[in-house]
Amino acid sequence: MKYAIASAIVLAGFAVLALLIVGNNAGISEWDRSTFVSLNHPKGETVDKIMVDLSKYGREAVWIGVTALLFDFGRKDGRKAALLLTISFLILIPLGTVLKSEIDRQRPVTISSDDLLIQNETDPSFPSGHATIVSAGAAILLLRFNRGKQIIGSIILAIEAALVAYSRIYTGVHYPMDVFGGILLGAGVAFAVVASSRYMGPIFSRIDSMKR
Repeated sequence: MKYAIASAIVLAGFAVLALLIVGNNAGISEWDRSTFVSLNHPKGETVDKIMVDLSKYGREAVWIGVTALLFDFGRKDGRKAALLLTISFLILIPLGTVLKSEIDRQRPVTISSDDLLIQNETDPSFPSGHATIVSAGAAILLLRFNRGKQIIGSIILAIEAALVAYSRIYTGVHYPMDVFGGILLGAGVAFAVVASSRYMGPIFSRIDSMKR
């Protein structure tokens, strides 16, 4: 029940933010642009490369890999987490695409072309797809693996998710509110999926029988 309530609160926060973005709220827009300008400043070749790599590979490569590893080598709890991750991603990918199309926010315009480290991203900007996926993944692992040694891996992946989200602003392809909206959407859906896991007993049993 608590996860369902948390999901409702977080998704309501996302809905309010989305309405402010659609309405082009002056305060939000000004803060978003000024914060983007302050964060979108390449710091040097090494940092730039790290941020570009996080932005390019920190979503698909890392989170598909984590899901596959949990399913193949995780025990019962690991396979359950892999299923929850898969369900969340399958919900969020089309949902994020539809929301982007409906909200139709333009990508940021950088002060200098040198500040745009990733080229040719022309789809709408809100919410950030990268932030949506990695935040959902991090939320599920923190909820499922939050005790003993397991929490270390969850924290490491949560830090990775935070860096991926930040990299989208650093590389010049998203405003901060795009990223914040993605975090709210991803976490809200993750909470909902975890809340519904109590009804997934037959699916969990089927997966366990396949791995024996």
